[in-house]
Amino acid sequence: MPTSILVLTDFTDASDQALTYADALAVPLGASLVLLHIRREPLLDTEAFNGHIQYMSEGEIAAALANRSAPLASSVVVETVVESVAVAVQQAAAKYHPLLVVLGKPDTATSSDELVASIPRALLRATLVPLLLVPVGATVSVPPTQVTLAADGHPFHLHTEVLNAARQLLTALAPTFTVTYVAKPENSDNCAPSLAAVQGSGLGAAVPTIQTHGVRNRHEAEGILQAAAETGADLLVVVARRRSFLSQLFHRSISTQVILQTSVPILLMSAKD
Repeated sequence: MPTSILVLTDFTDASDQALTYADALAVPLGASLVLLHIRREPLLDTEAFNGHIQYMSEGEIAAALANRSAPLASSVVVETVVESVAVAVQQAAAKYHPLLVVLGKPDTATSSDELVASIPRALLRATLVPLLLVPVGATVSVPPTQVTLAADGHPFHLHTEVLNAARQLLTALAPTFTVTYVAKPENSDNCAPSLAAVQGSGLGAAVPTIQTHGVRNRHEAEGILQAAAETGADLLVVVARRRSFLSQLFHRSISTQVILQTSVPILLMSAKD
């Protein structure tokens, strides 16, 4: 089956930027785009990524989708559904088998932390497809040339679907690939255990060379963002251990803090429990 990328749009600046990013990313992957608009009927919807619903008629939605599809370099299929976000993405993933799900991350200064974090949680629960969040206003290379993966030094295992998607992405992009480890200031920032964990997961097979970059920071989320800045990352990869990530999402887990604070696109991959 041809490769596709599933892109969510709600016609906001954040989703428009995510669509532009996905279109540029699709070129080296030889992928098509599936542009998914989830039409929400209630006047107030708790799943609205930006905290509100932009209420539009069917004609307005069709025109907005056509306007966004026309300038794309990639071939595109448009879908409009009336469903919950998780169910809509789950159904689209089953139909199109996308390599990635891409969505825009709004400005956290104007959106509540809970709303910004709730959609990734719902999507990681609904599907094993890697999730790429593109922060509004992000200014990075597309496709990315420096990919930095944060690893905590503990072994992890990826579902076959996630591993295959990550390998296909890395093989097509051929980026500089760096594994980073965050240590407490008083501890060693040796990256050997983190490198071994990444190699053991099977990800190392997709890149010929893996660099390492240790940092020391008392706060792990800050350390991950510090490492992203120091390595010049234009894509940050975080392995979300499903149980800890999903159960603690509203309690400021490390993954959540990185999601909320990053100005660099972030790829979330679910590990097996």
